[in-house]
Amino acid sequence: MATTIYDYLLRRKADLEARMLEAQRRAQAPFEDELRALSLALGAIERGGLADGVHGHGALEGEPASFAAGPRRGRKPRSPREMILLVLGSGDAAVAASEISRKLTRRWGRAIPLAAVMLELQALEQAGLARQTQAGWVRADEPEEVEAEASPSLAISA
Repeated sequence: MATTIYDYLLRRKADLEARMLEAQRRAQAPFEDELRALSLALGAIERGGLADGVHGHGALEGEPASFAAGPRRGRKPRSPREMILLVLGSGDAAVAASEISRKLTRRWGRAIPLAAVMLELQALEQAGLARQTQAGWVRADEPEEVEAEASPSLAISA
């Protein structure tokens, strides 16, 4: 009975994930079409020599300063590697790759495919920042040399 329920839940989870991806593709389609059209229009303007060569893609003369190109404000965008390390470091238990992908979607609203998560985890393992156990993925302990170097600098600054 337990394996039947377990199998059902696994199938249901896979079905929901597939439906979510399809819904995401359908929702993105109109924006992709508009983005493609804008890119074609910008390319035509640049090829025609009508683009302003002095300003390039920076701020325009009549544009208010709040919309001018400059340093980004707000939260710093995180790379998938940083987000995965944060997920691995948030608990002591090992985390499966599928669970990492789900947590990335839930916490940051970024749907990163399971294959991309696996590639990033393998790169982290090669870099010595994560390791795979039988239960899942865990963050590798920091080397002791880094901690030893950090301690004297704290003592000097205090």
